[in-house]
Amino acid sequence: MEKVFKTLVSNKTVELVSYIKEYLRTHPNTQVLIGCDSQNRKRETIYAIVIGLYVPGKGAHVLYSKFSEPRVRMEQNPVRLLNEVWFSVEIAELLKNEIGITAAWIDIDINADVKYKSNIALANALGLVKGMGLDIKTQVMDIKHH
Repeated sequence: MEKVFKTLVSNKTVELVSYIKEYLRTHPNTQVLIGCDSQNRKRETIYAIVIGLYVPGKGAHVLYSKFSEPRVRMEQNPVRLLNEVWFSVEIAELLKNEIGITAAWIDIDINADVKYKSNIALANALGLVKGMGLDIKTQVMDIKHH
């Protein structure tokens, strides 16, 4: 599925690669931050991918894509969480291949504390993101690629 990206402020649809390429040309110290979250609603799971074009000390310009897929049932929670990670990695790979930039990090919504349900997907998510050579940010830890 082709993902449609919009600017957060104006809600204007943009062509992702050319938009980011131009933004980086005019803001050369920009860090690209990527994350995805999801929620179940009725018969669908709604995903939102967010790309933060962050200029240290100045703030972030935000792009997003919101789309739905058939509902991922609660007993498939790791699948939904790994979908979030995969969608983020997919965008990071697109930007790397098309523009030659590497995301500063992928934000994953998985808790490192074993008392939280999301923790069951942590090892797989870490392997996926680290295997792609990307850094990770979670709620309680940062993992750098070395």
